[in-house]
Amino acid sequence: MALKGLDIFKLTPKTNCKECGVPTCMAFSMKVAQGAAEITQCPHLSQDVLDQLSEATAPPMRTVRVGSGDASCELGGETVLMRHEKTFVSKPLYAVRLADDTDAAAMDACLAQIQQLDYERIGERMVVDALLVSSVSGTAEAFAATAEKALVTGRVTIL
Repeated sequence: MALKGLDIFKLTPKTNCKECGVPTCMAFSMKVAQGAAEITQCPHLSQDVLDQLSEATAPPMRTVRVGSGDASCELGGETVLMRHEKTFVSKPLYAVRLADDTDAAAMDACLAQIQQLDYERIGERMVVDALLVSSVSGTAEAFAATAEKALVTGRVTIL
């Protein structure tokens, strides 16, 4: 649960020094609680208080990196859990599931459509960001062949 401004204020030095860029410690505490300021902006907080508040004000969703190199994306690291609270910072990924029991012609057609899917909607570019390769057939050869086809696309591939 997020800390309230008063909880943060109780741990501040209450000097109203303005070194953080905010007129009072109370106003600074409220900004930290809202996510508009970083707790590290106050130069007078002890390391113990910084550690305690940093953990409590950390985003509830940890950042996860999917993929590697150029074909990688970050998810999470958000300060909100629900879309109605405020806008997400990280763009959500769009993924397509590729089952390894799909015949070769259908797989090639699907991959061709994925490569062509690229349009702009309300100022946001919409593309398939990731491919999820799932094992349905139960054979290592079919799974490896499907994964190889997915890797060639240059998209994030999740096995």
